[in-house]
Amino acid sequence: MPEHFHALIWPAAEPRTRWYWAEANPSAIMQKLEDRTALFMLKNLREDLGYAWCQKMLARVTLAATIHRHAHFRVWQRKIYDMNIWSPKKRDEKLNFMHNNPLKRGLFKHAGDWPWSSWRFYFWNDGAILGMDKML
Repeated sequence: MPEHFHALIWPAAEPRTRWYWAEANPSAIMQKLEDRTALFMLKNLREDLGYAWCQKMLARVTLAATIHRHAHFRVWQRKIYDMNIWSPKKRDEKLNFMHNNPLKRGLFKHAGDWPWSSWRFYFWNDGAILGMDKML
C-alpha cells in the first residue's frame, strides 16, 4: 500500500545460531526492520534536498521540538497491529486479505498488478521484485 504494508512473519522452526530466540522474535524483527528502513530513508531524503518532494517528506517526518527527547524524526507510526496466527486456515485468510488489499483500495484491478504484493510470488512463482519463503 502507498502508506502502509502488511507482513506475515513466520520465524524458522530450527535454530541456526545460539542467538536464534532473539532473532526469531517477531517484535525484534520488526524493530530491526523499522530502524534500518528509517535510517535508510532519512539518509536518502537528506542527500536529495534539491528535490522539493524530499524536502516535503523530510518535513512530514520531523517531530516538533516539544515532542522529541532523543529523536528528531518519526518515520514509522508508533503502534503496529500484530496478531498471532496459529492455523493454516487463519494464515491463508490473512494472505488473501493482504493480496486483495490494493484491489479494495481501487489501486489495481488484479492482485498481480501490485508489484510489491506477495501474490506474484505465490501464484506466478515470480520472485523478481519480492522474493521470500512460501508459507504453504
